[in-house]
Amino acid sequence: MKKQNNRYRNGNNNNGYTLNYKFDSVSIAGKISGTALDLIRRYNDLAKEAQSSGDYVDMEIYRQYAEHYRKIVTEINERRQTRMENNQARNNEADAQNSSEEMTEENAPSEEPKNEPETAPNGYVETLPAVEQPTKSFEVVEISNDENKKENIKPKRTYRRRTAVNKANEE
Repeated sequence: MKKQNNRYRNGNNNNGYTLNYKFDSVSIAGKISGTALDLIRRYNDLAKEAQSSGDYVDMEIYRQYAEHYRKIVTEINERRQTRMENNQARNNEADAQNSSEEMTEENAPSEEPKNEPETAPNGYVETLPAVEQPTKSFEVVEISNDENKKENIKPKRTYRRRTAVNKANEE
């Protein structure tokens, strides 16, 4: 029996693309490389250029290429969403299972004291004072386009590399 590639084991026939996957697209515009989002943007730009030049056939071809990569991005996002939902469902099930285990442990007699507020002899429950949370505040900083400030800014110092040609000229 032939050894299977890991990608196709367990009936997992997904295309395996991610948003960072680099595609090499060959079209009437030539070979274009990049991620699916980059290719969508490039083909839409090419379609706009073709439309402005009056070449509606090329415009439609570029739009079809952009639509193809848009479907790929949609499929990637849908797979990611279902994977996140499955993980969340598993986590919820695990939390429910853990909470049911905790309930059975709480019902059993335990040697650890529970953290319940102690009542004073007069019947009052002693509580801790509430701790105030610090509030976040924002300051508005105004930036003026004052010409005097622009003149006072010193330019960055640039350094020249010494090359063999410069060394020869110095000697």
